[in-house]
Amino acid sequence: MRSLAVELDLPLGPAEDDPAGPQRHAHLLGLPGLDEAAAIRLTRAFPSLAAVYAASEEHLAAVIGPVGAARVRWFLDAPLSTSALPGRRPRRSGWSIRAA
Repeated sequence: MRSLAVELDLPLGPAEDDPAGPQRHAHLLGLPGLDEAAAIRLTRAFPSLAAVYAASEEHLAAVIGPVGAARVRWFLDAPLSTSALPGRRPRRSGWSIRAA
């Protein structure tokens, strides 16, 4: 199994330089608030996906504008599970196992 950290550290760059470049570019396009032009600007401004993920909202705003930066940071900073939200109770399934 490949390590996600290694994939995130691979360089963003033109597809002709790296066969996996289009996949990383497509990943950027999957982030909310990014269109093709914004993804290209991020590719030129940041050396890797890890650098995009670690960038402050202010740094992202300098590259893609304040609205796009806010959407990207919101998405990247969101909890991975809604059960991690404060005050959220775990969801109960509709069935249970009863002891005999």
